Amino acid sequence: MTYEDFLAIARSFEGRTIETVTGKRFKVGVYLDCPFYTPESSARGQSDGRAAAKRFVEHFDRTGSLRPGDYARITRNASYHIGLLVAAGASRTTPPPT
Repeated sequence: MTYEDFLAIARSFEGRTIETVTGKRFKVGVYLDCPFYTPESSARGQSDGRAAAKRFVEHFDRTGSLRPGDYARITRNASYHIGLLVAAGASRTTPPPT
């Protein structure tokens, strides 16, 4: 998946409420080609920037991991990024690309 693919997924869910793998509800948005997330619990949009989102996509492409802890040093929004991918149909058994 490219970063542009990831942005297209984010745009397709823009304004919709989805859930993290732990069940926390949030909305997705895109601003200046960067996804941001608004948790229902705080109602405050958050993003850690385009560079971190790109690193997430690169790591996901290498590992196929849908475990937020695997991205702890890459992004603080891993739970939201993964929730977005799961909502788009990614499964926990997604194998790493060959």
